[in-house]
Amino acid sequence: MTLACNPFPPSKIAGTAPEPGYDVEILRAAFATRNITLITPFYPWKRAYFLARTGQVDGLCSCSYLPEREKDFLFSDLLGHVRVAVYATQQEILDSVNTVEDARNMTVGVVNGYSLEATARDAGLDIIMANSEATLVNLLLSRRLDAVLSFKSPIDYLIKHGSNTMPDISSLKTKIIANNPYYSCITKNIDGSEELMAQFNLGLQTIRNNGLYENVLAKYGTSPETDTISPDKNQ
Repeated sequence: MTLACNPFPPSKIAGTAPEPGYDVEILRAAFATRNITLITPFYPWKRAYFLARTGQVDGLCSCSYLPEREKDFLFSDLLGHVRVAVYATQQEILDSVNTVEDARNMTVGVVNGYSLEATARDAGLDIIMANSEATLVNLLLSRRLDAVLSFKSPIDYLIKHGSNTMPDISSLKTKIIANNPYYSCITKNIDGSEELMAQFNLGLQTIRNNGLYENVLAKYGTSPETDTISPDKNQ
């Protein structure tokens, strides 16, 4: 089967790197326990979502839960949690933000199509959308944004690896404001979608029970204790 991934390091790393990301490895391992080979092509998020929604691929490597997505997708058992953070160039901006609603008097950047776009709109924020975290960071560093609302992992990865192309990136300040669950998603617009999801959930439980799930996270320097809190619903 084929699940479309969007670049989201370190959980999903595009390219020919020997480590494709912990979500990709967990997905492949879970399906392998059910004798299912998983193919994981990478696309920008909006493209990946379109291909999955229309049944051109079997689903998405991962996605957040939104009620409007239930029309087209089945959601797996909990795959993990991802921190939500605000980034800014000035500490005083972060000091004034504890919830998304606190940023209403700011111009805030979000990745187009992620669940955080809906969150920002619902909170009444003045938002500017971009197709990637790298574009948002460049807008922030050029002072065209007051802040960025983002999932923390991909921007932290940029900060760690992007200093050559964005010299000022290490000066960014950050503040975690939420820790959101995410899932693997299979489109309802293919035959046998419910059986595929059942097989994946069985495989996911198998690798959780035998320790492989935690071993994969450890390989990437993380763990369930640092990346997950408790299962509850809400890329």
